[in-house]
Amino acid sequence: MIAEGSDRYPNVTAEDWVTYADHVVIATAVDDEALPLDEEDAANGEGAVDRMVTMQVDDVVWTSADPCREAPATFEWSGWGWALKNGERIEMAAEDEPRVEVDHTYVMALVYEPEFTDGGTLYPASWGGLGSDAIIPYDGTELGVGEVQGTVQSEATSPDPDAVDYSLEDEMTGTSVEELVTALNDATPGTRGDFGPTWRAND
Repeated sequence: MIAEGSDRYPNVTAEDWVTYADHVVIATAVDDEALPLDEEDAANGEGAVDRMVTMQVDDVVWTSADPCREAPATFEWSGWGWALKNGERIEMAAEDEPRVEVDHTYVMALVYEPEFTDGGTLYPASWGGLGSDAIIPYDGTELGVGEVQGTVQSEATSPDPDAVDYSLEDEMTGTSVEELVTALNDATPGTRGDFGPTWRAND
């Protein structure tokens, strides 16, 4: 099932990445688990089953000049889970986006989000991504090779550079991590807008 979601931060350009990310890492999914359904969804056999993925950081390839926290060794990632219909689980994924599955590796732009409260619910501090264009499959030596939408891509496919949604991720497809890092180092951070549940506790 193809799902849709909203990005928390701008993440289309290199400037977006270096403005909002604390770190860019190479990380491998090492474990995942389905989160419990609420009682009503469980009783009805309908709803969404969330999934939490444990990520192991293999390398930190870029760091902001003023990161909110040091890069983590491991972190928990909220991956696409399942839609529950008539009691049956149906895998969910976003179009042309990694589902983030165990034993696959990705390049991720991470931002540290401090604890915040929304609607009376307390959300603990956590590491998150900037958005859909800030996670790139990386099972081999080329960006864009690996898991996308739950399926393994054995070779990188470069998108049309004239497409309206062409992004840094698209530009880097088929290139190396070193070339991505060069693009980030050449980019100039912009002014941070009011995105996500909060920005930094020390801003």
